[in-house]
Amino acid sequence: MRFTHFQTLRAASLLPGAIWILIFLSAPVSSEAQCGPPVTANCQAIPASGLTLSTPGNVNFVFDNFDKIKSGITMGGTTILRLNVLANNAACKWALRVYIDNNPGAGTPATDWEKLSTYGSPIGTVPKLNLLQFRVYNGCGTPISNGVYETFAAANGSFIDIINGMALTPAGSCATNVNGAGSYLTNYNEYTFTIDYRLVPGLAMTPGYYQVGLRFCLVEQP
Repeated sequence: MRFTHFQTLRAASLLPGAIWILIFLSAPVSSEAQCGPPVTANCQAIPASGLTLSTPGNVNFVFDNFDKIKSGITMGGTTILRLNVLANNAACKWALRVYIDNNPGAGTPATDWEKLSTYGSPIGTVPKLNLLQFRVYNGCGTPISNGVYETFAAANGSFIDIINGMALTPAGSCATNVNGAGSYLTNYNEYTFTIDYRLVPGLAMTPGYYQVGLRFCLVEQP
C-alpha cells in the first residue's frame, strides 16, 4: 500500500508585493520513489485507504507592506488532512511523511524556491527552502513533533516525519505515533491532522513570485 499526495505552496512576492504558497492535492501515485519502503500487503490499498485534503488547495502569502516582510505571516489551520487506513490483517502499520519539492526539472537550484518571476531591484537573494516553517498537530498529539514549528533542510527532497513509529500503536491509544488501521470517521482526533505555515522573509529577499510544493506521503510499513 502506498499513497502519494502532492501539495504545492506557491508564494507571491517577498518585498512590497507578494509571495504565494499554492497547495494542491493530486491523485495517489503508487510509483513515487520517495514514499518509503516497498509495498506490503497488511493494509488495504487505494482507493479503500488514502489521504483526503478537506481544505482549499491554495495558500497565498502576500507581503504587501514592510511590517509583514519583517515580522512574517502565519497561516493557521491552512491544511487539514484526514486519513482512512483499512486493514487486511492485524499487522497493518503505516507512516506519514511530507517532502518539499522545488520543481528541479525547471532548473531550480537544489536549495531554492522555484522562481516564477522577479521584478523591481535585482538586489537580494532568492528564498531558500528552509524559509518555510511547518507545524502539524491534532487532538491526540499523535504527530512526532505535535504543535512545534519545524523547517525543512535547504535541499530539494528533504522531508519531515509526521508519523513514523517502529512499534505498532493501535487506533484508540490517543498517543504519539498512532499508526495502526483506523479512520478519521471513528477516531477523528488521531486520524485528522491540522497544519499551519509561517514565512518570515526579512528585507534581504529579491521581490518576485516563487513557489514550492509539499508532497504528503502515506505508506505502509512492513
